[in-house]
Amino acid sequence: HKPNVRQEEEGIHKTGGRVTKYKDDISHAENQLAVTLLYIIQYSKQSSVAYIILVCDGIWDVINNQQVAKFVFSNKISSNILQFIVSQLLDEWLKLETMDHMSVSIVKL
Repeated sequence: HKPNVRQEEEGIHKTGGRVTKYKDDISHAENQLAVTLLYIIQYSKQSSVAYIILVCDGIWDVINNQQVAKFVFSNKISSNILQFIVSQLLDEWLKLETMDHMSVSIVKL
């Protein structure tokens, strides 16, 4: 949940939840609520090599699209090392001290 995003805060209230501020001045959603707000960006494929990189919101809190793409493409990618790259990405994000869940999938097209 991102209660500091107006649309998500409204969704939290609509499902009977509430948003509180803690001492750290960060908004938190109380109770376990399912708020589904998808962010979809569509791009045209412009090269012979393409990947779909699926990353959870906790990771986007600490890194941006360009940083993920740079990391993935800086490694010579073959299908047998995608798991290694995912592991390396998660290790890098752990160093950024994210406090959220972390999940990532890389799909070669």
